[in-house]
Amino acid sequence: MRSWAQNLLVHCYRPSWQLAACWAIAGCSGTHEPVQTAPTLPRASVAPTANVPAMLGKSIDSLRSQLGPAQALPANYTDPLTTISAAPTTDSLAAFRTGGLTIVASYNAQTRRVRDLLVLGRHEDSLLARASLRASAHNYLIMPVFFANKPTHLLGLRIITTK
Repeated sequence: MRSWAQNLLVHCYRPSWQLAACWAIAGCSGTHEPVQTAPTLPRASVAPTANVPAMLGKSIDSLRSQLGPAQALPANYTDPLTTISAAPTTDSLAAFRTGGLTIVASYNAQTRRVRDLLVLGRHEDSLLARASLRASAHNYLIMPVFFANKPTHLLGLRIITTK
């Protein structure tokens, strides 16, 4: 009888002890704890107020007929591209206000074709949404433009047609 009890103790309790040890290790691994994620803040949706992609590829005259007369350029505005190139250009600038956005059109004074548009503002995501722009669009490029004297402060987004 003693050998039977000893045999039972050796063969039955050892696997139970090993199983209990595995459960203890698994219990400490954190696999049964709830997953903790950082709370995500709800993003405020910004409604589009202007269709800037529809303005690309037009002449300055058609932009004026669509957006109204050109407005004065913002105070202390200097085109960042003029600080880069010292060569004289035939480009002219015209500013328009539409949908709460200020859009500066750079165009060739001889051909009257708009070269690019600069949407002024400090928040890239808001500008993209309000101007109906998509970063993955195939017919235009979006380039951030920074102040010349403050290279970490956004001046706006320059939109250049790829056609």
